[in-house]
Amino acid sequence: MSYQLNKSDIRKTFLSKRKEMTEDVINLKSEKINKKILEIINEYPDVKSVGLFYPFDNEVKVLGLCESLEAKKIHITLPVVKKNSMPLDYKIYSYQADNVASGYKGILEPIHSLSLEPDAIVVSCAAFNINKYRVGYGGGFFDRTIEKLKEKNKNFFTILAAFDMQECEIDFQEKFDQKIDFICTENRKI
Repeated sequence: MSYQLNKSDIRKTFLSKRKEMTEDVINLKSEKINKKILEIINEYPDVKSVGLFYPFDNEVKVLGLCESLEAKKIHITLPVVKKNSMPLDYKIYSYQADNVASGYKGILEPIHSLSLEPDAIVVSCAAFNINKYRVGYGGGFFDRTIEKLKEKNKNFFTILAAFDMQECEIDFQEKFDQKIDFICTENRKI
């Protein structure tokens, strides 16, 4: 792979690879990733709410965590896009309720539910590097949100849910990119 790639090229390359994955492979790998995410969350007994994301376009199926989190009395929230230049708003979600509707770019978002700032969020990506930075989808939503939540809560942390094949060997990070605290793939916890 050329080291001349920019974020847009990286995004296209890795999203294309992810789209080639079959449903069965995604399900199997997502299960392994979710176990690692749950292990991390279990290390933080003060976590009362976790922000997940509604899987879209062959992302890790992190909603598989819902039952375990709810059994631990941890509130689940999902991101909602308010405006293009603003941080995400996290709203309460339950896998047992039908409270989602198509939102920004067709991604399902909670409706008719209260906002709640999560103690930790699980984020997705197009690609990531070993330095714990991610290439998102180009809107800057997660970077703005992570920055805001870290300012408000010194114990706040982030977990990236990604497939091993999304690792990029390029140092693509820029000054506004927010570093992730943990990365969980099907084979590793970084």
